[in-house]
Amino acid sequence: MKEFLENNAYFVDFFNAYFFNGERVLKPENCMELDSEMNDSHMNLEKHVDVVRKYNDGNIYSAFIIENQSRVDMSMVVRTATYEFVAYDRMLKKLKKNKVEEKLPMVHILVFYTGERPWNAANKLSQLVEVDERFESYFHDYKMNLIEITGNTSYNFNEEDVYNLFYICRSIYDQSIYEGKSNSFGLVKSSVLKVVKTLTDVEWLNLEELEEKEEIEMCEAEKRWLEVKSKEWEAEGIRKGIEQGIEQGIEQGVELGQVLLYKTMLKNGMSENEISKACSISVENLKRVLTN
Repeated sequence: MKEFLENNAYFVDFFNAYFFNGERVLKPENCMELDSEMNDSHMNLEKHVDVVRKYNDGNIYSAFIIENQSRVDMSMVVRTATYEFVAYDRMLKKLKKNKVEEKLPMVHILVFYTGERPWNAANKLSQLVEVDERFESYFHDYKMNLIEITGNTSYNFNEEDVYNLFYICRSIYDQSIYEGKSNSFGLVKSSVLKVVKTLTDVEWLNLEELEEKEEIEMCEAEKRWLEVKSKEWEAEGIRKGIEQGIEQGIEQGVELGQVLLYKTMLKNGMSENEISKACSISVENLKRVLTN
């Protein structure tokens, strides 16, 4: 995932989708690389994060960070707040050192949650803290920017590869891809599907095939997998059918034996009331069984 986001076009696409509803406000050519320790001679950022870029187009001067998260983590909102304010602290120290009086660039952190379970942890500090209403107006809440594959929120991605990565994973998680909707993805880059495979571990994505081809037809990959699985399911169905048939045969045999018993008792002169008491069966059910 980190390797995928090293592509600046993919990187800014997440922020444009989240902050600007898909409008191409941020441009990849205005991204400048910072290492994952956030060390930079101008910004002096020193905190380890997944992927970070310095951005400057003359109007927007900021640090943009994406944190990948594969599992629900209650501490995530505190961690992102720490990353953000440590970044500001480092930049402030750099400004004081050089005695430069200027505003700090903004730091934007986006948490990209790729897990299958819905995110049910805090995404605001107030959801973790027991806020006393007497101090509520003084409480500084922190909201985490979260984009998650699960859920119903739609995102307008411009980059086809980002769109495919996000929505193929979502359709695998919610099972909609098995409803014949994989045709909408068409040809997908193998590099994208490798990330999908890593995140979801679906059987029908074959890593050997992904290494051999640059692009994969989604519906063909799924079709081949379904053909193999259908044979397994068919064999399993036959086995279960045989087992079920044996069980039903035994049950039917028992029922048939009981009916013959009831008829024999009647022939020997026993009344329906006497059979009912002897065999613990109601007279109504006895009559129904004997007439069938």
